[in-house]
Amino acid sequence: MRVPVGFKKCSICLDEGSLTFEHIIPESIGGFLEADIQCANCNNNRLGSKLVSKTKLTYTIRLAIRALKKDLPKLFKKIEEGQLYSATRSDDTVTTAFFKKGAIVSKAGIEKDGSLVVDRKDTESSLKSQLRKEGLTEEQIKIKLDEFSNLEVEKSFQISNTLKVIKRKFVSLFPLAGNVDMDDRIVTLIAYNYLCIAVGDTVFDESFNAAREFILNGSKSDKIVIEQYPYNGPYKPYHKLYLETLDDRTKVTIVLFGSIAYVISFLYIKIMTDNHVIIQDLAEKKLYFSLKIEDAKKGNYIVV
Repeated sequence: MRVPVGFKKCSICLDEGSLTFEHIIPESIGGFLEADIQCANCNNNRLGSKLVSKTKLTYTIRLAIRALKKDLPKLFKKIEEGQLYSATRSDDTVTTAFFKKGAIVSKAGIEKDGSLVVDRKDTESSLKSQLRKEGLTEEQIKIKLDEFSNLEVEKSFQISNTLKVIKRKFVSLFPLAGNVDMDDRIVTLIAYNYLCIAVGDTVFDESFNAAREFILNGSKSDKIVIEQYPYNGPYKPYHKLYLETLDDRTKVTIVLFGSIAYVISFLYIKIMTDNHVIIQDLAEKKLYFSLKIEDAKKGNYIVV
């Protein structure tokens, strides 16, 4: 869903020129609201590939999407694709596995005794390739693979003159932590992107220079305060953003998957605007919008 803002220059680097549509909340975690607020260089290179792409690696995000797997199956697969797991095998050894095309598979490797270990989902293609290299005919390969398919777990099998294989399975799987907390720059970027559609050209005021510098270069500033709230209830299939203007600051609250909450305060900045609330329903792909927090609390939203 796209919202044309009509900026004449990039909201991050301030360079003038054509702008591209940027997701307010990263698309990698389900965000579908976009606005034309960044140049291609910031969107794709400076921030996209180097910063925003890391969003889905955050451990709290992975815990949330695992809890919402039934509600958001496509997003679950998208977030988990390529993610690492710690896997305990049937012989009690621990190995590394990863999510690949909707399933968790182990990495191929060689055991201390020289045995080849491949994931069961890749077994047939991997062994066929290896046996062809060793000169076996297609009929011989079929016989060997049939023997291997009937083999018990943990049994070693000499499948050719030079190759020994072992059939194993996972007993337990745990997602590897990766980044425990989301990068503060990503959180600030989400808040700043939201301000772009909420207050328009006001974001180009020099009072937001500190925010732009932090997002681009990681230059910390005492003018930005970032707070993360603890898990506060069951995960839900929506993201929420809302704006509050106080006497000495402008606050943006970000709630991801209904429970992962951050509050970003831009100090010494007071914006004369309504306290907008936006909810992105990830299951129905609907946008709920309210001009005032009081209306949102009463359930009074405009559905887009």
